[in-house]
Amino acid sequence: MSDDFKLTLSERRGTVSVVRVEGRLDARTAPRLIEYHAAARIGTGHLMLVLADVTFLSSSGVGALLVLAERLKADGGSLRLVSPSTAVRAPLELLNLHRFLSIDDSEDDALAAIGA
Repeated sequence: MSDDFKLTLSERRGTVSVVRVEGRLDARTAPRLIEYHAAARIGTGHLMLVLADVTFLSSSGVGALLVLAERLKADGGSLRLVSPSTAVRAPLELLNLHRFLSIDDSEDDALAAIGA
């Protein structure tokens, strides 16, 4: 299987960091998302993960999203999942996690929700 997983910090808007995620978010790549968050020093403030190009979301990927949401909340920030692909939205809805994770259809919607 090819390693097509990619994380890109596309911009920072004050306390908001926008990270684009591409490829499979699974047991192999989920730890990379958590490590990237720590290495990029996004620990404080708000993190917007643009998930339009995520092709698969496993239980490990879901776990990574929940870990990030809890860490950011503990630091006074928030996690916003932006433009999730069907591969992301379907499992989150199936598990009823869309009630606990903040999901926005666009970056503008996420920024408005954050108040940025």
